[in-house]
Amino acid sequence: MKVTVDADLFLFDLDGTIYLGDTPIPGAIDTLKALERAGKQVCFLTNNSSKDPAEYVEKLSAMGYPARKEQIITSAMATIHFLRTERPGKSVYPLGTPTFERAVREAGIVTDSENADIVLLAFDTGITYDKFWTANVLLGKGSEFIATHPDKICPSDRGDMPDVGSLAALLECASGKKVSVYCGKPYAPMAEIVKHLYDVPASRVAMVGDRLYTDILFGINNGFVSVAVFTGETTPESLAASDIVPTFAFGSVTELTVE
Repeated sequence: MKVTVDADLFLFDLDGTIYLGDTPIPGAIDTLKALERAGKQVCFLTNNSSKDPAEYVEKLSAMGYPARKEQIITSAMATIHFLRTERPGKSVYPLGTPTFERAVREAGIVTDSENADIVLLAFDTGITYDKFWTANVLLGKGSEFIATHPDKICPSDRGDMPDVGSLAALLECASGKKVSVYCGKPYAPMAEIVKHLYDVPASRVAMVGDRLYTDILFGINNGFVSVAVFTGETTPESLAASDIVPTFAFGSVTELTVE
């Protein structure tokens, strides 16, 4: 069954929405191309902070969609923008992939493992006990706790991976200190980047994703059309039990069509 979504800008989550791991959702790439042929703007909005935009361009291109770097917005980008504008001059202890840590340093943000002003938690697929220990000591000494995004798991073709929300819960339990700011979906720092890059009224924007508490809530919080798909975390059963209600919900992005 096809569902008509009336919007000019389509924001797509990636993990669990367009692909699982290295495997595209069947028909997803064709849907993206069809939207562009219909004159719609397509942007990818991901909370995964482990990769930079160029890596996503390469991944999508290998799947058959000729993505452009300017189409990619990550929670890492939102986080760096937030730090530069809201916490200028503050040092951080980053827990993230080498790609993330490099992006932080290249943005001119000082990193410090001894007396950092901020413990900065990202999606760190190489996390070690020593990193957790250092972060916990810093939080105990008074460092602020900021995280790139709240996702508890990251869907993959192998099975769900523990994501930042789960890692944050461990540190919150150990340190007794809560995350003060999440920068990715559904929070304001991510919305600010979208508004800055795309001059499209909120009523003409659609957010498409598989997570209710990030993707769909992000759409609701910002007045966008929200579209939930059942190819990742959300199932029809979990949607029925949730108080987060999308504008539309269907099996996969292949059911999405435009006028």
